[in-house]
Amino acid sequence: MSNPWLNMALVLAFLLGLMVGLRVVQHRFSPHPEFIRKGLHIPMGLMTLTFPWLFDQPLPVFILAGLAIAWLSILRSYSPLKSTLGNVLGGVKRRSLGEIYFPISVALLFALSDGDPLLFCIPMLILTLADAVAAVVGVHYGKLRYAATDGQKSAEGSITFFMLAFFSVHVPLLLATPTGRAETLLIAMILGLLVMLLEAIAWSGLDNLFIPLGGFILLKTHLEMDVTALLIRFVVTAVLVTFVLVWRRRTTLNDSALLGTAFIGYLSWSLGGWQWLMAPLILLISYPFLILWVDQHKTPLTPLERQVMIWLPADPSTQTDFTPTRQWERVHNVYAVLSVAAGGLLWLALYRLTNHPELIYPYTLAFAANLTVICIAGLSPLNYWHKTNLLRVVAYVCESWLLMFVPLIVIASGSTALLLSSALSLLGIAVAAIAYYLTQPMLRQRPSDTLNWFCRAVYTTLGSCVVLLGLFAS
Repeated sequence: MSNPWLNMALVLAFLLGLMVGLRVVQHRFSPHPEFIRKGLHIPMGLMTLTFPWLFDQPLPVFILAGLAIAWLSILRSYSPLKSTLGNVLGGVKRRSLGEIYFPISVALLFALSDGDPLLFCIPMLILTLADAVAAVVGVHYGKLRYAATDGQKSAEGSITFFMLAFFSVHVPLLLATPTGRAETLLIAMILGLLVMLLEAIAWSGLDNLFIPLGGFILLKTHLEMDVTALLIRFVVTAVLVTFVLVWRRRTTLNDSALLGTAFIGYLSWSLGGWQWLMAPLILLISYPFLILWVDQHKTPLTPLERQVMIWLPADPSTQTDFTPTRQWERVHNVYAVLSVAAGGLLWLALYRLTNHPELIYPYTLAFAANLTVICIAGLSPLNYWHKTNLLRVVAYVCESWLLMFVPLIVIASGSTALLLSSALSLLGIAVAAIAYYLTQPMLRQRPSDTLNWFCRAVYTTLGSCVVLLGLFAS
């Protein structure tokens, strides 16, 4: 192994020289800013593919990452450099910390791969080629746009991402490993789809973290599977993605958030089993039918209701007596999905760490509580404290319990622990419901929804802990 300090100096010199060269190109030819950003992204990504042969310890890579972050931060904040070399990073008019996340992901990935070139290079290849080329294709050729958290993305860009991610996985596995041809093909297809979902839901440059780290975890786990297991996972992934796309017009979620639900569904199924998929699936299917619907032909919205209830149709003329389904405004983004899934994912992670199958009870309760909270969030701000709304809250609690726990009771054949936990779950749902009902008027007055999503995640997670009393008692 050559001198790591010399290699570090060469990498830093390459970064500086690349930025200077791109700045010259930018000044002389004024190409699209996305070309300049990806002109930095692709060569640097390809350079990192040499790291398993340049460094035998993670320390030099972490030092490199720290120096790169410091340099890039100076370019973003120091005015004389910001107006020159900083334009290489800041030409695209959107808030992003992608260039900061990039060296972080390289260092973490290098440490996690533990010297395995394949586990390091394949995720980096996906980030380097698939993400960069998809962005350029989306900018210049994207026609079919879909809403994302911080703007819009394109179907053309996502398809390009899938294709390049597929080849970034398939070719190295086929040429450099003893993995069978069928396994190689299925692994590449699964990773292509799942990492495409991660890219679609990422915001503010977080794709530079999600793609390599998510790709590493998926690659490491799927390499150990046989053809049958891989085929099942591919079919489940394809079915989940197809379902959320077909169901999209019946929800209040934008396209990026819907793809996020597909990814969470895959995690629930792959880490827990089909029983763990039921709760998030029931929530996604049922909540559009439970939240309050206002017939604006009979009861026009007041200005205050229009300001708060933004998920109701902005154009009442789209509502007719012959419309077979409710058509909501799709205004909720991936923050809403993360808020709803937070408690459930916590219990799912604990299940994987402890292997206690009874944790499916608080997991299900977390989603049941979220279903109730979603319904309460749909209440009109007018006459909010009227007894009619109080009765609605009680009905929401009961409906959520029935939808979530009756199927679980049937599947588990009514075990004592389940019956006790199911009884306590009514209390847990009620705790979350009361907390949100009492604080929602204050949360609605906030200038952003950040505190709202946070409180909903906290209330429902704490409410789901109530069922632990039954588990301890049994």
